[in-house]
Amino acid sequence: MFAALLCLACHSEKTCTIRGTVTVPDPAEDYYAVMICGKNGVDTCLVENGAFTLKTVQDPRTQQRIKFIDAEGKNVGNGDVFDMMEIVADTPKMTVDFDNHAASGSPLTTAMNGMIQKIYQILEGPGPELDDPMAAMDSVLRANYFAHLDDAVGLQAMRLLSNFLNYEEMMQLLDQGADFIKGDEKISMALTYLLAPSKDDGNVVFVKVGTDGRVLSQEEQEASACLEYLGGAGRDGYVLLDFWASWCGPCRNEILNVIKLYAKYAGKGLKVVGVTVKDKPEASLAAIRELGINYDQIFDLEGIVCGKYPIEGIPHFFLLDPSGVIVLSGHHNLDEFDAYLQKAL
Repeated sequence: MFAALLCLACHSEKTCTIRGTVTVPDPAEDYYAVMICGKNGVDTCLVENGAFTLKTVQDPRTQQRIKFIDAEGKNVGNGDVFDMMEIVADTPKMTVDFDNHAASGSPLTTAMNGMIQKIYQILEGPGPELDDPMAAMDSVLRANYFAHLDDAVGLQAMRLLSNFLNYEEMMQLLDQGADFIKGDEKISMALTYLLAPSKDDGNVVFVKVGTDGRVLSQEEQEASACLEYLGGAGRDGYVLLDFWASWCGPCRNEILNVIKLYAKYAGKGLKVVGVTVKDKPEASLAAIRELGINYDQIFDLEGIVCGKYPIEGIPHFFLLDPSGVIVLSGHHNLDEFDAYLQKAL
């Protein structure tokens, strides 16, 4: 049984106690509520009669989250964003209703989850009255950013806004926010990617992965060499490009389908190459091992490769013909790719 409880990551006189309720899949089984910050465990407790209590350090500038695991340590849920709840510990105590992603006693937690829910409502169900979903998301995120220039809600709003802004727009907004937002690692990486299209060249790390999922080698290369290869120079057959990131739940969910497609056509002239987007190499490597990825990877540290393809969010797949021309593009459904390859190969 998974019995080891995680301790508070650090000590402070100002703690935040979070009391919550949740509906577990099977009341007869043991489940644990877990508080994490980034990838670090902060606190864990047993869920008893649908209730849990967690403690963390008060910090209005840090976004934490609650998730649930079973007795074997496996995450409960399918990896969807609503399998977790965002928390900002801005008060000595708060109560949360996990099923409805609602909180009381914590203004910043309420604001954070309200912003996230609005964005997903726009993404999943734009009605006829919503002519421009992108403009609607931009409006929601800007409003939250300007209302929270010095806390975790503003930081998350800026992280999401970075997907829609150009470099100049982003710098103008960052100049109005707190220094901790300007210095955030994900914000810095977003700025690097925004500058990528203006660069003549940069470096990538090409990772050779064996068919058994073992990482065989890592070699720093010029991005131009990889782009030349993807453009058809020096290769035969088709290439499926998988733009993904270890932090992207939908990307991780699709990888099994990519592996199946690769297994079906690898001996017939298909090569698969993953390209990481705004990801740390160590996180990408961990995901390769965890998910059993068995195709080569380009760690696009400067966004050069990403800047050369019309990516519209991730996961995003492109099928390149032997001359490097994009013949198919899509986000989730690989059945169309399968049907095309059946005819082409």
